[in-house]
Amino acid sequence: MSDGPASRPDSRWTGGPLRAFAVAGLLVVALVLVVGGLRARGGDDGSPLPGTRAGSGQTLQLVALGDSLSRGVQPGERGQRVTNEGYPRQLTTLLRRRGVAVELVEAGCGGATAASALVGGRCAPAGPVPYANDAPATSQIAWAVRHVRSRDAAPTLVTLDLGSNDVLRCVSPDAGRVRSCLRATGPAVRRRLREIAQRIAAAAGPDTILVAATVYDPFVALLRGGALDTPGLRAAVAAVDRFVVRELNPEIRRTFTAQGWLVAEVGPAMGTDDRRGPTDPDRVDAVCDLTWMCARADVHLNREGYLRAARVFERTARRSLQALRLTTR
Repeated sequence: MSDGPASRPDSRWTGGPLRAFAVAGLLVVALVLVVGGLRARGGDDGSPLPGTRAGSGQTLQLVALGDSLSRGVQPGERGQRVTNEGYPRQLTTLLRRRGVAVELVEAGCGGATAASALVGGRCAPAGPVPYANDAPATSQIAWAVRHVRSRDAAPTLVTLDLGSNDVLRCVSPDAGRVRSCLRATGPAVRRRLREIAQRIAAAAGPDTILVAATVYDPFVALLRGGALDTPGLRAAVAAVDRFVVRELNPEIRRTFTAQGWLVAEVGPAMGTDDRRGPTDPDRVDAVCDLTWMCARADVHLNREGYLRAARVFERTARRSLQALRLTTR
């Protein structure tokens, strides 16, 4: 598949109830992602996917950290569900095609925020993750630090996506509330992301590659279709977009780069960048192509979106993997 426009399951608003839901329930969309119940698909027991022995010898362990995106969550007929199409699994496939023997450890937590990743909190679904997640000592990041340290000099690739749910907690049809919430939330999110970057980097061995993702903004899709495009909604969408593009993503780049991480530009790959405003039709189309926003009013990536994210991670880590002589091409 190419990195060009993806096929859409249904790229138009279906009208009527969905339009009303999008305006009146904008906050509900956020809460569904943060705390909503998800159903794990059969066979997704959280155990490592074994490495497939390829030409170059050592097995790379891919440790996927983050929120629901790291678990491939998508909408199903009876609510959101974990799938096998998330970017870590598709990244595993891409790496194996390049001759890398990969063992995948999926340790992300649906609904995770920068805060809950540090102090613990319920995952949606409730499991399985390799940590109790009920206190700082048993949180996702505490587990990640111990696990990465235990790898010592073994080849390890750590991927991380966090920050989206912190933004989603502030989503509202009221632009004033959005701005106020983001002003209050921003400093704490920056501080927590810095702590996460520092702690994992300090535990990393000489052959550990760390890659953090920037965030995409799915809410520009709400401006497609005329009836939703009101001054109030435009202002609310613009407030979210401004924070993501001008504050959160630049902070992710600065913070993680300063701690030796690579940064996978997932946000721009999904159309979220500072060259075009939130009403730009190409940006809206990109979100409709790569997420479920236009088809199901769901912020998660579709299969094509997850594949594009996987390709961004692969390109970002490629030189480092070659330096470790883990690729055959």
